[in-house]
Amino acid sequence: MVYVSNLPQSQPGYQTMLRQAATRLKQAHKLAIFTHQRPDPDAIGSQTALACALLHRGAAVEVISLSESAPPYEFLYAGCGASVKTFSPAWAARADDACDTIVIVDTCAYQQLDPAQEFLRGRREKIVILDHHHARDPISDLVVSDVSAAACVEIVADLMPLLEAPLNACSATAMLAGLVGDTGWFRFDNVTPRTHLLTAQCVAAGARPAELYAKLSQQERPARLRLMQRALQSLAYFADDRAALIVLTNDDFQQVDAAPTETEGLVDLPMQLKGIEVSALLSEMPDGRFRANLRSKTWVDVNAVGQKFGGGGHTRAAGCRLPGPAAAAAA
Repeated sequence: MVYVSNLPQSQPGYQTMLRQAATRLKQAHKLAIFTHQRPDPDAIGSQTALACALLHRGAAVEVISLSESAPPYEFLYAGCGASVKTFSPAWAARADDACDTIVIVDTCAYQQLDPAQEFLRGRREKIVILDHHHARDPISDLVVSDVSAAACVEIVADLMPLLEAPLNACSATAMLAGLVGDTGWFRFDNVTPRTHLLTAQCVAAGARPAELYAKLSQQERPARLRLMQRALQSLAYFADDRAALIVLTNDDFQQVDAAPTETEGLVDLPMQLKGIEVSALLSEMPDGRFRANLRSKTWVDVNAVGQKFGGGGHTRAAGCRLPGPAAAAAA
């Protein structure tokens, strides 16, 4: 199946950057595809869908992981056919021989690329970025950005006709994973007609929504529920019960035998309550800093909050990192 672009015709600048990126990628022979730490379904889906398209063209492709991903998402890597590598000094030492082009998907922020930041800073001319977030660091001169996209996979999908790559079951599954991941299975207000058109094309090309839901959302360990209990025990309310805060420390993770990747979705628990506008999850990292996940329902711009602390993201979903201890991060 050939993907038919749903690209709005009112974005000439975006279309120009898409064409430039397509030209660069078609000229590439060996590529490495990066995304942010703690990759979510959109990040991995964007990596693997693009890998499918580039492999179809005969390019050599390596998908690069900067950190551990949640176990339920690992099947997305397995299905793309590309070589999956963990970023390391050894990989970086051979990188200039291993790749002539670097693609970064679903982020344009050095903070989210921390393990590879020094490596990437020295290779700006090699880098192509595909992203849909507001925050942008000067990582590359070739940035294909569309903040109206519900997920980064929508940008990958817009590239596919220019790469003359078909939409097959592999890339369709990867892109559907990205769509449902970043829209909360179409619950969030970032959903557009473009999102649903791409969803229909993915299903027609072989993606199976029920099977995908089972793999993404029904493969948790018992430790995940124990961690959820801890999260709810820490739940506190502020601003006349319009804001909610959850704090998880390293002790919490150790005592329930949970991994940091098992916090996915916990920040959304307070959003079920009437009157809550903002929810924040603070989860401690091994170095004592706290990762902050921020969500809002209707009017608070959490991207602006995240940017205040060196992070960012979307208007309704963003993040940042804060120094510990827990009380200082919460304050």
